[in-house]
Amino acid sequence: MFNNEYSKKEKKDAKKYSSELGISIVLYTAVLFASIYIAKPMENGWLRTAIVLTPIFPALGAFWAIIRHFRRMDEYMRVWLLEALALAGGLTAVFSFSYGFLEGMGYPKLSGFVIYVVFMGSWGLITLVRKFILEREQ
Repeated sequence: MFNNEYSKKEKKDAKKYSSELGISIVLYTAVLFASIYIAKPMENGWLRTAIVLTPIFPALGAFWAIIRHFRRMDEYMRVWLLEALALAGGLTAVFSFSYGFLEGMGYPKLSGFVIYVVFMGSWGLITLVRKFILEREQ
């Protein structure tokens, strides 16, 4: 798995994934800035709301790229990464539940974006720690 020797298929799949995800990220960034620029001077209403939500479409493209990449992986790698995702979800749930108690005691309310950052940060950290442990065991 982490032997730094990749098959031709793995290299080809990684290239496809990088391309698909990269295009989605570039489109997301462009649409995000454009939507902010267009919507900022507008009055509240359905049109402004629709414009502000347009970055969701390239974000769904990124999600699609990730799903496609998962489907290309072998079963071991897929399970390994999905376990890391499950652990990150659990950590995020504990964080949000705990912070909910703190909010009840007067701590400031957090943006919903914080949950995404905690989840993705947890996933990355868990993946790195598990990889480090796996390499030490070999």
